[in-house]
Amino acid sequence: MVPAVKPIKPYMLKRWRLDTTQQPLWFFTCARPGRSGNYASKTASVSDDLVHRWVLGLPGPRTAIVSLLGRKPDGTSEFSFYSFHGGFDLPSDRPGCLSFQDWLDKWHGSLAIVLREHPTCDFKPVPPETVEAVSNEIRELASAGRTVVLIDSGGVTRTGIVCRQISAVEDSSMRGRTTACTGPPTRCV
Repeated sequence: MVPAVKPIKPYMLKRWRLDTTQQPLWFFTCARPGRSGNYASKTASVSDDLVHRWVLGLPGPRTAIVSLLGRKPDGTSEFSFYSFHGGFDLPSDRPGCLSFQDWLDKWHGSLAIVLREHPTCDFKPVPPETVEAVSNEIRELASAGRTVVLIDSGGVTRTGIVCRQISAVEDSSMRGRTTACTGPPTRCV
């Protein structure tokens, strides 16, 4: 059970529209847990308490996280800041640590958060096959009624590459919203 903590809005939270043949699909982008406007947050260790607050501040309901977190340019795991490991990491690299999905299930199982990992390298181009896989994940999860949140380290570079490649349009009128919408902004509650 998660201790009582106050949710925090994820850094760089933005809402996007992906036009489809049926109806538009909505999704969000943001930075990883622990990132903020403070430069030191790029390399600081992140407590589980802060990750709990980030998780509770994610848009919902039925949240699905599509993660682009992988490695920094120097090869450091982007999960080295946490008590859990990610998609590029081997369990033997971080003995005794849960995977990110296992951590979410242990502490936030009642939220039934789905995690899909597509590890990439920060400040490097996102490979076309990864962009295609992420696009398919966003469409599949959003079509199934999930609130999709695409994350990278700062919530701008790799998420921006994906959004541009899939022709997603930022919904600036809804910037910072923490509830999912299934229709145009005027119908959101």
